[in-house]
Amino acid sequence: MKHFLATALLGLITLASAISHGALRVRDFDPNKLADDGTWDKFVCKGGQLVQAMQASDADAGKLLGKPSAQSEFKGDMKQDFATWAYTEGFVSSITCDFKGYWNVETACKALGLDTRPKMWGGPNICYNFQHWDANKKDDKGSTIPKSQQKYKVNGKEYRVTGADLQIAVNPVGGVIFEQYVTSPETSAKNVWNQEPSLDELPKLRALSDIMWGAWNRDNANTKNIRYFWVQGVGNGNTKALIARALKGVGAKLEKWPGTTFDMKGDAGRAILASDNAACFAFFLFQHKAELGNVVISKVQVFRNDASSNVDPDLIFHVAAASEAQVSDADAGAQFSVNGAAKHVLRTHTLAKGAP
Repeated sequence: MKHFLATALLGLITLASAISHGALRVRDFDPNKLADDGTWDKFVCKGGQLVQAMQASDADAGKLLGKPSAQSEFKGDMKQDFATWAYTEGFVSSITCDFKGYWNVETACKALGLDTRPKMWGGPNICYNFQHWDANKKDDKGSTIPKSQQKYKVNGKEYRVTGADLQIAVNPVGGVIFEQYVTSPETSAKNVWNQEPSLDELPKLRALSDIMWGAWNRDNANTKNIRYFWVQGVGNGNTKALIARALKGVGAKLEKWPGTTFDMKGDAGRAILASDNAACFAFFLFQHKAELGNVVISKVQVFRNDASSNVDPDLIFHVAAASEAQVSDADAGAQFSVNGAAKHVLRTHTLAKGAP
């Protein structure tokens, strides 16, 4: 158990990696491309352990990580941390925070009581683009220094920038964090450096959960108001294979809102929670119990946006108080719904105590 979650923590480096920019990405969700049995079981097990960590006290969650506490070392808006680790903020068009016109999710937003407008248009949605390089960095001759040659120092040690690009959005009023376009430091370093990076070559600030925490703490008077985590247009092939298997398991298709809902008692919900795109949300919650209290992800909705064709899945993870969520009673069976119609299925897979 300790080995697994410690490894999973390091694995946050790659979470939601290789989600390329929307204009360039080929949308290719294939309901017949399913996760195989070994992959499925691995993510179901990991999801169960993430649920356990969310429900546990900070001290007990820390034990699962082999630490006295699970609390993240990063706090507040982290502006100094971003600067220390050579992150800059790139330009973000207001259009990418337009959830009606650009993202085509007006129906879901209305159902959840969320404003679709970006802040620049009078709404509450704020987009951030954190880049692990400086697009404006120049040499003595005034020439732009390419990513592959940019370096920085922290505590006397020299590092190379990775070229990571992480675009997320927050809605402090509605209580939402949106994962939009993300390429992790590890994945980016492989491409920019043309070699596999070692962990000690990467920035200490690299986990998507920590990046999100910094954004969530800006212009936000009530950081406890976290209600949803939303992945927009899943581009990660591994995640889509898990989604396809989850849908097939209940005889459902990728449908428009409300789509299909899986709770965290069942294999499907846990596998999707543990996916490359979503495990960071569990870490966000259980590594900030001091600020957020004991809250958990209770369910996930899988749906497609309002566009007529050529779409990838959206995922909305619902946050609830741990005392109310009841996500660990395996004997009760898993709940799911397809287009709003409630269903029930008895669990056939139970995680062994202490599973890796």
